[in-house]
Amino acid sequence: MYDTNTRKEFRIMKWKHAFFFILIAFIVVNCSRTKGLVVENSRTTSPAEIFSFHSPMTVKVGWIPYQNHRVVKTGKDEWKIVESNDEVFQGNAPVILVTYESGDSILLDMNIENELLGKLVKHSAMTQQPISRPFNAYFENAKCQSCHPQYKEVDFDR
Repeated sequence: MYDTNTRKEFRIMKWKHAFFFILIAFIVVNCSRTKGLVVENSRTTSPAEIFSFHSPMTVKVGWIPYQNHRVVKTGKDEWKIVESNDEVFQGNAPVILVTYESGDSILLDMNIENELLGKLVKHSAMTQQPISRPFNAYFENAKCQSCHPQYKEVDFDR
């Protein structure tokens, strides 16, 4: 009924399908295996074990009114306030207010880069030094070494 070429093509198709089925099954079996995580040097603590805290700082989002300015989108999730002489615009611009127990505070723009904001907040919480501008001078002056023993070597840039 079938000629030999048709039979060959049919057998080749069967092998191709079988090969792909075996390949998919192999991938599924290997990817679904859970690899046991071995944690050798871990410690657990509870908040009750903490005996000393640094001074608290609060981070709040606030709104500052503006007039004769307008908010312009400069990029994805980035906004800028620019002067507007054409029309009278009024509105409120969001800011981040960081306040310390000492009474010091600083306003940070909402378009601050996430990485920089995180580094500023972490650095301030760890060194107990209020954030100040320019930020590069702040990072140079607020030393982490003031809290760490001199003999302990720590890479603070990580």
